[in-house]
Amino acid sequence: MFFRALKLINRVTATYRKLIYNFAFKTRFKYFGQNTRLEISGKVNIGKNVYIGDYVSLIVENGAELFIGDNSFIGENCYIKCYGGKIEIGKDVSINSKSFLNGCGGLTIGNNTRIGTQTIIIASNHKFDDPSILIKDAITKKGISIGSNIWFGARVTVLDGVSICDDTILGAASLITKNINEKGVYVGIPAKKINKFNC
Repeated sequence: MFFRALKLINRVTATYRKLIYNFAFKTRFKYFGQNTRLEISGKVNIGKNVYIGDYVSLIVENGAELFIGDNSFIGENCYIKCYGGKIEIGKDVSINSKSFLNGCGGLTIGNNTRIGTQTIIIASNHKFDDPSILIKDAITKKGISIGSNIWFGARVTVLDGVSICDDTILGAASLITKNINEKGVYVGIPAKKINKFNC
């Protein structure tokens, strides 16, 4: 009986929470999670039927931009920070739990892409080729472009300056350091093509 009552309370509070955030963002969420951290002073546009999981962090600084397309899914404990840049997430994208997105140099993710749990996508990097500049101050902001219909396995890492073409599979725990211009299956550290993907 006690757990049924808790379930009912959770359902009621979830409904009210969703209504409040629907009004705040001028959209219709599928779900808006509890204990979600919002630090927003930049521009935000969120489509309809978006799912924002529990304990998600959305940080959009002054001058930064965040766009999330219709029917997309942000899993619990994801951390999305623009770092002054622009993050564009397409329609029907899923970003699974505990993933980290850095949009410093600009980040785009195409429609229908699936991003596995604990993926790290960092649109900035540190250089160390000039000894007269401290590493902490030598930063690149080339940006990352991720196409449509891509499947990331769990714990993939994508570094700054990378572009990934449509219709690609990235194996679990792969490290993407260079452009992927031909669709296929890529695995490893750094990732290499192991198979064609005909779609």
